[in-house]
Amino acid sequence: MKQLLNWFRRRGLEDGLDRELRYHFDRRVGDLVQRGLSETAARRQARLEMGGVTQVREEVRDVWLTRWMRDFVYDLRFSARSFLRSPSFTITTLLSLALGISAATAIYSLVDQVLLHSLPVRDPERLVLVDWKGD
Repeated sequence: MKQLLNWFRRRGLEDGLDRELRYHFDRRVGDLVQRGLSETAARRQARLEMGGVTQVREEVRDVWLTRWMRDFVYDLRFSARSFLRSPSFTITTLLSLALGISAATAIYSLVDQVLLHSLPVRDPERLVLVDWKGD
């Protein structure tokens, strides 16, 4: 549930992530400067050690589990645009889905009534099917 709430407060999370990344970067630069590196060399070395800041952000966002929701929303928008671009395809798709769903529902209802429900007799478990093949 907390991950879903993160979706609504992602601006604050992004700001916090930026502050934290900046803190760790500056802290590492400070450590490298104390070891004797120049400021520019220390910044370069810290960037190399940390990796791409964008990659780190993406990894953290994946941990927040809001990426799947963001990707889902993007996919929905893309699908809506695609369907609006070709209305004949959209109508054909919707009719095919409606026909398939209604056929599956009808077949399941028939199977449910015939095979899955017990027969309306007093002791249905005592009924026996007698089948005889012969002359």
